[in-house]
Amino acid sequence: MTHPLRLRGSLAAVALLFGALAPAALAGSPAECRRQNADPRGYLDCLNLLQKTGEDELQRSVIGVTAVIEARADLQPAQRRRWIGLFEESQGRFVSWRNFECQSIAPFEGEGPRQSVGGRMGGAGVIEQRLVCLIGHNERRARDLAARYAPAGGWPAPAVPPPASAPAPAASAAPAVAPRLIIAP
Repeated sequence: MTHPLRLRGSLAAVALLFGALAPAALAGSPAECRRQNADPRGYLDCLNLLQKTGEDELQRSVIGVTAVIEARADLQPAQRRRWIGLFEESQGRFVSWRNFECQSIAPFEGEGPRQSVGGRMGGAGVIEQRLVCLIGHNERRARDLAARYAPAGGWPAPAVPPPASAPAPAASAAPAVAPRLIIAP
């Protein structure tokens, strides 16, 4: 078992690394992203990072729920497998619904419809609405799963991957590619 102080130190290291890589995403909410980024590109990058962080937190909750169910000694193995199977089906249905909602419905709810060209929506407003939708649904689902299943004190901290020992980029290296919108199942 990991010592609490060692765990706290690991979390601090992750927080520092995260903060160094993306200070705008530390905003924690789409509204903070907007306040901290005057340019549309910075705003969308911040939203994209929040969406990725939310996906990670939701995945951590899903893994935690499965572990909690597996740990139930008062249930027969067949009952635990059934419960886990039903939970996985429920999570899959949530993801399908969330993706449809955020891909198909959310773009009409913001500024996107006013930014249409030839009847087709496009532009930063559409992407913004999709990301804000994903962020909100992921956050609510993760919070719901934690309220229903998390042990006292919350989910265990995620494992910290060792730092990559990649060589420093050459001076003529290509510019970094901007993050993309990823809607994971």
